[in-house]
Amino acid sequence: MKILQYIGIIALLVLVGACDEGFDDVNTNPNQPEEVAPSAILPQIIRSAVNASVDQSYLVGNNIMQLTAKTLRVEVDIYNWNAFANITWFPMYESLRNVVALEEIAKAEEHQNYEAIALIMKSWIFSVLTDAYGDIPYYNAIAADRDINFPQYDAQEDIYLGEGGLLANLERASSLLNTAGQSVEGDILYSGDIAKWQKFANSLRLRLLMRISDQQPTLAREGIQQIVNSGIYMQTYEDNAVLEYLNAFPNQFPLIPLKTGDFDAVNIGARAVEVLKELNDPRLTVYARPENAPLDNPENAVYEGLANGSGDADQKSRLGYIFYDYPGHQTVADKADGIIMTNAETQFILAEAAQKDWISGEAEEYYKSGVESNMNYWGVSLPYTAADGTLIRSFEEYYAQAEVDFAQAENKLERIGEQKWLALYFSGLEAWFDWRRTGYPKLEPTPNNENNDRIPVRFIYPGQEQNLNNDNYQDAISSQGADNINTKMWLLEE
Repeated sequence: MKILQYIGIIALLVLVGACDEGFDDVNTNPNQPEEVAPSAILPQIIRSAVNASVDQSYLVGNNIMQLTAKTLRVEVDIYNWNAFANITWFPMYESLRNVVALEEIAKAEEHQNYEAIALIMKSWIFSVLTDAYGDIPYYNAIAADRDINFPQYDAQEDIYLGEGGLLANLERASSLLNTAGQSVEGDILYSGDIAKWQKFANSLRLRLLMRISDQQPTLAREGIQQIVNSGIYMQTYEDNAVLEYLNAFPNQFPLIPLKTGDFDAVNIGARAVEVLKELNDPRLTVYARPENAPLDNPENAVYEGLANGSGDADQKSRLGYIFYDYPGHQTVADKADGIIMTNAETQFILAEAAQKDWISGEAEEYYKSGVESNMNYWGVSLPYTAADGTLIRSFEEYYAQAEVDFAQAENKLERIGEQKWLALYFSGLEAWFDWRRTGYPKLEPTPNNENNDRIPVRFIYPGQEQNLNNDNYQDAISSQGADNINTKMWLLEE
């Protein structure tokens, strides 16, 4: 029984690495090899981290950004937040254990491509954690082998900018990747295509450089210029960093195994439906399924979104067919992917940079490319008859609308932000992270919210940190500020 109790404690210590002294003999399997091949670790790294990101989209990110809305347990929508530890803190830190193991094995075997991939995944996962919580354990987070079981919290500025920080690691990863180097096996993201990993590394750098642009404008501008000049970043939707799920466990889209009632807990959001209808946007038919499904005739489809915070028991439009096989509804062969980052997002970042005169090229071209890339990725069907009867025969017809066309926008950064918001559907917490920086799209706090009409800007730390790592937790809040959902982390300081 004591061993089981200890294991329970270890499960809580996902972050701190948990002391394993004295358990070596108990946990040793004489029939299992002591060394694990990188090809065996890499699939689990990708799968576990991307699955966590999908869960974050479904349960939190889409709802914060009013792309979707909860029908019950509406705490997210009304800003009565907890730490979201089981969908962010714990699974992301757990994934990092394998990332660090992969990095160490790659270094020992002098396999630069595996080392680079480990650095890319490490940077992405840590960026999600620090962007959600602020100061977090970073440099010594996974260091039980060095007898660091209760790591200190590192300042977010150091996590981004320090030696061995996010930006430095991505730059190093890009330099390590070699298309003529050692092959990579077990890569369920890019099938060993090193050129695409390099594009992903640089695109992720673009995301993080833009993230710090208010705090470090010169560094952000020069870094973005360097990447654009290299030409090595996501150029088409085929470069997207997305996990293509299979139709069977364990590589299965995380919503598919849900019970019907659990899937019914989230509907398409009223704000998202309103905007998609205003734009005569065919993505509505992908993001949502008709309220009156199943349909005898697609032309009779009716879409209605749910207002965030209302918890309306009457079902509005559920999430689209690609996300779940709902009993009695039509089905589609291809299900949704797990999204880390897309070319569309990259193009919107470059559109913003061009609009600010940081890079050469026309902002409109990047913007238009982002919109088209996202539509191509989601496989929208054209021609499309909108809810008001408008016929959209081609992408060019869609783009020519006054509400879409870049040249006709009074506030061009806002136009970029709105289309970027739509494109970040089911992209983890990214839409929220970007909204905090830009203020676009313009969102109103949800009715009946419990945060004095303020949309929260961070997650609180898990309660286990106060219990198990309290000294470092106290140092973190002394440095960053009160541990509440309105405290502005370094990225958001004015």
